[in-house]
Amino acid sequence: MGTTTKIYIKTPKKIEDNKWYPLYLRIVHNRKKAEGKISTTKISGKDIKYWNKDLQRFSSKQKHLLAHNILLNEIQNEFHNYLRTHITKMGEVTPHQITDYLLSREKDENITVINSANQFYDKVIFPDVDKAPGTKRNYKKSINHLCNFLVYKKLNRLNVKDFKKLHVSIFIDYLKTPIPKQDKIGMNSQSVNSIVKNVKPIFNKLLFEERITTNPFIGVKVPFKKADKPRLTNEYFVKIAKLDLSKNSTLEVYRDIFLFLCYTGLSYCDATDLKYSDIKNGVIDLKRKKSKVQMKQFLTKQIVQLAEKYGGKTPEDRILPKRSLDKMNLNLKLIAAKTGIDFSLSTYTARRFFRQSIFESGIRESLVIKSLMGHTSSNDIDSHYFNVSYDILKDAKKKLQKHFKKLLR
Repeated sequence: MGTTTKIYIKTPKKIEDNKWYPLYLRIVHNRKKAEGKISTTKISGKDIKYWNKDLQRFSSKQKHLLAHNILLNEIQNEFHNYLRTHITKMGEVTPHQITDYLLSREKDENITVINSANQFYDKVIFPDVDKAPGTKRNYKKSINHLCNFLVYKKLNRLNVKDFKKLHVSIFIDYLKTPIPKQDKIGMNSQSVNSIVKNVKPIFNKLLFEERITTNPFIGVKVPFKKADKPRLTNEYFVKIAKLDLSKNSTLEVYRDIFLFLCYTGLSYCDATDLKYSDIKNGVIDLKRKKSKVQMKQFLTKQIVQLAEKYGGKTPEDRILPKRSLDKMNLNLKLIAAKTGIDFSLSTYTARRFFRQSIFESGIRESLVIKSLMGHTSSNDIDSHYFNVSYDILKDAKKKLQKHFKKLLR
C-alpha cells in the first residue's frame, strides 16, 4: 500500500507572465487520489520557469521563491510525520484525510474533540525536539484517556465548541471510576490531576486560534494530597557508591549515571545529553530542557572523576554513556535490591538527594541554590540586586565537595 505526494503548479497550456497560478498538492494512497490548493498565495507566470518538476521545488534563490520552498519543505516533513504516527492505521485512512491534515483545511464546524486532541499530539507534541520521550508518552496517554472517555460516552462526534465544563466534570469522574467490563481501574486524584494538566493545552491552542471562545479546563484543579516519597539517606547513598560492581560492568554504568545525578542534581535527559562543550572553565553552564532555565555549577572532584572514567568512550562528545530511561529505572531496581533499599529508586530520587546535600553543605542563599538546581529566579526580588558570581559558585563547589568527601571517606 503506497502513499505518495506530488506538488505541482496548475497552469493552462498558455502561460502569461502577468497572471497568477495556484500551487496544488496531490496525495495518492491505496490507489486513490485527492488534491487541494496549498495556499492562497499564487505563483506569478514569470516565476514558473524556475519550477523544477522533478524536485518539485523552485530552483531560484529569490527570496519570495525560497519562502515557497520552505513552506513546501514543511508540508513534506508533516507528511513524513503523519506516516510515522499513523503507521498502524494507514489501511483505514483516506487520501482526502491526509490532504486535509497536511493543508490544515478542516472546517471549524467539523472539528471534533477527538480529532483536535490527536492533531495536537501529531503536530505539537510529537515533533517537539525539546520534549523528552517520557513526556511525549505521558501526553499520548492523557489524550488516549480523553478519547476513550468520549467513545465510552458515545461523544465521538462532539464538536470542540460543544465541549463544556459539564463534560470536564464527567471526564474527571470517569477517570476516577473503575469499569470492570473494560478492565479499567479507577485512578487516584494525583493521576487524574496530571491527565487534566496534559489535556488543558489542547484547548488553550484552540482558544488561541479562536476556534472556541473559552477553555472549559480553565480553573479546573483536582485536589490531591501529595504522597510523602521516601528519600535517599546518606547511608544508602554511600552503600550505592561503594557497591562492588567490578564483575558487572553493565550495572556499573547505570550506578555511575545515578551517582552523577546525585552529584549534580541534573535531570536524566540533561545529564545524558551533557557534552564537553557545555562545560566552560570547569563550570557546567546549560539551559534545562524542561524549564528552559539556565543552571550553573562548578565541577566537584567527584563529578570530574566520573567524567574522566568515560572520557573518550562515549559518542557525540557526551560526558556520560546514554541509556534509555526505561532501562535506567529497571537497573536502579536491581541496585536498590543489592543495597537493601526497600523503595523504588528513580532519577528524581537523585535530584532530591542533591537538594538535600546542598542544605547539609551549609549553602543557604536562595539564588545560589536556584543556580545549582536550575530553578527560575524571575519572581525572586533578590535577583534584581544580587548576582551569583563565579566566586560564589566556587565557594558552593568547595562546600559540596567537602560534604561528599566526608560521606565517602
